[in-house]
Amino acid sequence: MNFKPAIFLIAIWASAILSGCLTSPGGIAPSTVPITSKDTYTIIKIDASASDGAVVVCGIPLKTCSAYDALQTVKQSYGADALINVTLENKTYWITLLPIVTYTKISIRGDAIKFNRGKAD
Repeated sequence: MNFKPAIFLIAIWASAILSGCLTSPGGIAPSTVPITSKDTYTIIKIDASASDGAVVVCGIPLKTCSAYDALQTVKQSYGADALINVTLENKTYWITLLPIVTYTKISIRGDAIKFNRGKAD
């Protein structure tokens, strides 16, 4: 077998050059639940975040990716009731010009809060 290192290096270089990432905003919101003037809360973690991801091979998702799952993860991690100052971001990574394998990631970020039920005036 006549292996040529130059061809191998060119293939690696081309894969690196043709790989990429696409980031798009998923949205912003003041909170994940309605908050009224009668509600009081305590911020338990500033800039709490979590993400959920999925791999897609030849257009077939191996797992679904959900903003809801990311939100539930961050709430459970800190024992929070909700998030305020929320931002959501979508990222997609691929290797080579023809996206045979892609990875999609949804990230949610915000301040985790705990409601103080029964303590409002």
